[in-house]
Parts: sequence; structure tokens; C-alpha cells
Amino acid sequence: MLTRDEATALAKLVMQTVTVPTFNVVITHRATAVTKLVNSRRLQCFDHDQLSLNFFTVTGTHVGLDVVTNVRDVAMLQQVIRSAETTKGPPEPPAPPIVVDPQDPAQIEFGPRTYMPVQLWHESTVQGMENGRGEAMAQMVTAVRAAQQQFPDLTMAGTVVTTERARIVQYQLGRSAWSESTDSEISMTVRSTDGKASGWQGRASRDWATLQPTEIVRDAVSMANRTRNAVRVEPGRYTAILGPAAVGQLVARMGLHFLAWANRGEPHAPFSLVNSPDGRTLRLGQRVFDERITMYTDFNDPMGGDDPFFPNGCPTGNATWIEQGVLKRLAYDVQDAARHGIVPPVQEPNSVHMTGGTTTIEAMIAQCERGIYVHRFSNVDVVDPIAGTLTGWTRDGCFLVKDRKIHSPVLNFRFYESPFLVLNRVIALGVPERVAFGTSTEDLRRGAGATLESWPQPPIIVPPLMIRDFNFVSLSDAV
Repeated sequence: MLTRDEATALAKLVMQTVTVPTFNVVITHRATAVTKLVNSRRLQCFDHDQLSLNFFTVTGTHVGLDVVTNVRDVAMLQQVIRSAETTKGPPEPPAPPIVVDPQDPAQIEFGPRTYMPVQLWHESTVQGMENGRGEAMAQMVTAVRAAQQQFPDLTMAGTVVTTERARIVQYQLGRSAWSESTDSEISMTVRSTDGKASGWQGRASRDWATLQPTEIVRDAVSMANRTRNAVRVEPGRYTAILGPAAVGQLVARMGLHFLAWANRGEPHAPFSLVNSPDGRTLRLGQRVFDERITMYTDFNDPMGGDDPFFPNGCPTGNATWIEQGVLKRLAYDVQDAARHGIVPPVQEPNSVHMTGGTTTIEAMIAQCERGIYVHRFSNVDVVDPIAGTLTGWTRDGCFLVKDRKIHSPVLNFRFYESPFLVLNRVIALGVPERVAFGTSTEDLRRGAGATLESWPQPPIIVPPLMIRDFNFVSLSDAV
């Protein structure tokens, strides 16, 4: 990884090389290592190392380019930067000197900056990338071989991913922000050769030392065996017990709907207020979810966290979005925040921590006369980008709950739901945990760079939930 001194020197080099006056440079260095295990015989590696330079000019031009990380020759870097600048269009006219007007919302980028320090780096994850993933794969191979000796009809695929990222924002007036983070994830998918049983388990953490490869394999195998001999249950509205992975896949797609501009003038938007006597257009201060729910973003969250600045380098801050079910704040872009007097501006909640309760999944099942337990979802898509309605499929563990216990595995369902409505039908909440999302080998083959550059997904920390009247609309024969 680039050190802070190296990144600072590189940012200054960009400013000195670019012909148009530049007020901001963002340097990102990301290294990602992915190892894929298929059964106990085949290993594939998809490793990615990328250095990105982005600079923002006073004339409004944004130029971004990627540089091979072993390029450190100053003359060569200057040539790459000049080439990227000239290919963005005709030369810009000379720009006047920057004159800061703190009262002008359009110039907020040039104003004073205070960056929140974050601590998201774990040396254990660095060691995991260098040596630990090999040890993890050895443990997983041993566990897979033992499981296949006992259950020879099971096939398995596991993924181990680690990443390091360093990012500096260099501001023209000498101010800069530095952030470095690590992340890791292990997941295991299990299928039966007859295509009638499936299981999955995954764990994600910034601290590699907290992941337990053997336990993940064991849980995935156990789930697959529990789904054998699934029966047909008619779709409909059921009490649903959603595991953390299922809840995380719903919450992860809510972030953009917390943007203020996405709700104004949209009567079907989740936080829009229409026909208000006082002329308000947003539901700020109103209860929007169950009163037991609080959702917040903390950039120093030890379970998650994120970079404390916008992609263009403007600082952002922590935010409590929902407090005891009440909408406390929404996200604004930089200029919109300045116009509304919101300091510091807060970007949409990419990383979300949702508080929970103390009810275990076993206790939820013991409260349920008839319902469906869902371990996770897959292929979740946005149906209505304004209202936030989603559809997708249950996967890798779907069971009928009857008479307060698991009765039998059932065929998978397609669901059609809005998470903004689901969070108003909560019966019980469990203890929050960070969820894993997995990495697809097919995605890596189609474009390793693009896929790995966006991994990992921002951390989502959520509890299991027991929900009334969850809408399962049709059946699926696929595991």
C-alpha cells in the first residue's frame, strides 16, 4: 500500500502537472485478493491491484485515471496525467484565481475543512492477505473433504477475499485527509448433485482474525442437509423470520432513498410528505418505522465504518438516520447541504448499522404458530426505484415453521416487498451482526477489475427480524 507520505507526494505531483488549476486530488490505492475453492481439488485466484488518480479543476472538469501500481517513475506518471487531461476535451481557458466566498453555497468545496479521523486498519487482515488465506483454504479443504466423505452427493464452492485500501484527499490550500482500511470475507456454497438441496454461510469483518473458515464450512453443509426433501407450500402472506443475511440484502438497497432530493416532489417516495398544511415536503420528525428501530452511520464503527469524505473529498460526518422509528435526518449533496445550512453535509448511508433486540432466531421460531424462516435471499432487484419496492428469491435455507418449531424445508419463493413497509411490521428483533454478500466467479470472469474494484460492499450490520405478513408471491423450483 501507498504510505501517506507517498500518496501526498503523488497528489502534489498531479497538481503540478495538470495545466488547469486544480483544487482537489483524490488518490486511491486498492489491493484485493480472491481465492476460489471448488470442492477440494481446484483453486482459482483473482487478484487485483489498482492505483486511481482523480482530480477536480476549478473550471468544473473531473478527470479520473487508473495507473499500474508499479509505475513510480515521475516522468512517466506526468506523461500519463497529461494524456488523461488532454483526452477529456479541448483545453480549458485559463481560470481566474480562487476567491473564496464562505456565504456562497456553490463554493463550499473551497471552504474550511475538518476531517474525522477513522481507525479501520487491521494488521491481521494484511497478514491474512499475505499468508492467512492459504492457511484458511487449507482448513476449508480439510473440512470439505470430511463433509464429502460423509455426504458424497454434496458439491461445494468457497471464496476467501481480503482487501487493503489507502486513500488520500489532497486539498489545494494544504489541507488533506487520509484514510486506510482493510476488509475480509469468507463464504461457502453447498449444493446436492440432484439439485434439490442447498446451503450457504458467510462472514465478513475488517479484522481477518475474527473469521472462522472451518465453522463457515460446517454451517453451510448443515444448512444444505436441512433443506433435503423440500415440500410445496402455497405462496401468500406469512409471518416471516428473516436471518441477518436476508435482512442485510433488503437494507443494503435502502441507502439512496435517504437522499433528500429523491423524496422531494415524489408522492410515492418513502419519506415524501404531500399535502402538508405547513408546506413541508419531507417526513423529518415523523415516525416511519417500528419504534424499536434505530439506523445510523458511524465512520469509526468497529463492525463497519467507511471513509469520512465524499468522493470529491468534501468531509462528511456521522448520522443517525432513524431514531426509535423516527426519521431524524436525510442526506444532501454538498451544495444542497450548504443551501439548507447543514454542516457538515452527510452523504447517503452506504454503511448502515441497525440496532436490534435480544430475541434469538430460536426464540422467534418458538413464538410462531405458522410462518416461513428465510436464511437469505438472492437476485434481489429494485422494482420501483422511487418507492423502493424489491423482488428476489429465497435461497439456501427456506423452512415452514408450524406449531412453534421448524416443520419442514419448503420450495423457494419469489418475494415482492418494500423494506420501508417491512420495517413497520416488526414483531421481534435479534442481535445485530455484519452480513456477508459473497463474490461470484462468473462476475470475476466477465470483468475482474470492475468487480473487484467495487468489492467489498459497504458494511451492513443488521439483526434477524420477525415480520408480519411478508409477501411471498410465487414458487421457484430452483435451489
